[in-house]
Amino acid sequence: MKVELILPPHYGVVDDRMDAPLGLMHIASSIRKAGFDVRINDLSGVPRERLSVDYADIYGITTYTTSLEVNRTIAKLCKQRNPNCKVVLGGAHPTHAGYECLAEDNFDIVVRGEGELAMIDIIEDYPNNKDIYERPLDGNLDLYPDPARDLVDHDSYSRKLLGEKSQIILTSRGCPFRCAFCALAKHNKVVKKRSVERVAEEIKRVIKDYNCRVFKFADDIFTVDKRRTAKLCEMFAPLGIRFRIDTRVGIDTREDYEMLYKAGCRMIVFGIESGSQRLLDAMNKQTTVEQGLQAIEWAKEAGLTVRAFFIFGFPGENRETIRETKEFIKLAKPDQFFISTFVPYPSTDVWRNPQKYGVTRLDKDFSNYYLVGSEGHGGVNFETELLSKEEFTKLELEFREWVKREVEWTGGMQDYEEMLYKGVTQ
Repeated sequence: MKVELILPPHYGVVDDRMDAPLGLMHIASSIRKAGFDVRINDLSGVPRERLSVDYADIYGITTYTTSLEVNRTIAKLCKQRNPNCKVVLGGAHPTHAGYECLAEDNFDIVVRGEGELAMIDIIEDYPNNKDIYERPLDGNLDLYPDPARDLVDHDSYSRKLLGEKSQIILTSRGCPFRCAFCALAKHNKVVKKRSVERVAEEIKRVIKDYNCRVFKFADDIFTVDKRRTAKLCEMFAPLGIRFRIDTRVGIDTREDYEMLYKAGCRMIVFGIESGSQRLLDAMNKQTTVEQGLQAIEWAKEAGLTVRAFFIFGFPGENRETIRETKEFIKLAKPDQFFISTFVPYPSTDVWRNPQKYGVTRLDKDFSNYYLVGSEGHGGVNFETELLSKEEFTKLELEFREWVKREVEWTGGMQDYEEMLYKGVTQ
């Protein structure tokens, strides 16, 4: 039994090979532990005419909303390589649009949610498989092996933090909040954790095997458990590592940021989303404008480089809310920032309840569901009672031009160009 796990390319992206495919490395390690032959085929950055797959009985393809088109091509290659194979789709999009995916040629099976145990079930059932598999992991992530880092070429990835090559690592999964723009808010609501001891063991192995002491922690909200955060920081300090985390405002104190800096944290990413309280409330963000300003101030005072994420165009956006976001940016002065266009991905609350948000039309052309493209703005795929597509695009371009012209204190524009993803994140 041979299994091939595939990461598809994302065409139109400035840099398609920033990080190793952590999710596939975790799935691969569980498959290998169960005694099966597995490889990772990372096709990121590969031109369409050079896409290829090896022989396998089961192919598992990571699927984002905007990668459906290229995944059709990859699935066809899989069937040509082995007509008796099973092509499995996993990831955010099939988790919430599984039956729609199965209606397509060459897509045989869908995994909803986490893939480690579901893929083992699929392998054991082969060739008499069901259409849809779902088997969540236990809440104790210590039960599962570390990611199979040896299955990818780490030198081929480009992300640098603090001027050095970095490794990506996960200490927890899930988010307890229910933001209206998040496609995984319903499915990913339980926070699952690894013990501090297991995290320390993995970090020490990475330091030994890859001579790397710079890490990007991929947790949805790294500081969601304050007691655990303190234990992690206590463990990090003697290891001499430096790292970046993602978190949210309104749950930390000035002392927490000082603690993070002492432990080696040098960059912190906040999902600010908007400078308008009305829009934050509409998003169910459960934060305030004041909390955003305070968190950025505290983090910068602690010595951390602050990156802020903003969403442009959530339903209800208008010239007044844009003005409020501009004022926030000028007051907060984040060191770096990224502005994504709002996209109503399947299973977001906006997708499921469009009338609640004044959405009058939702397009189903998923190739247009990207946050920011190489042309400098996102895909526009919905209309509201107050804003047509044309008006939306006009306001977005005006806002992005203001950012480039007015925000002179930050070196974040280089970072902004680096992050011109076309639907990579959901």
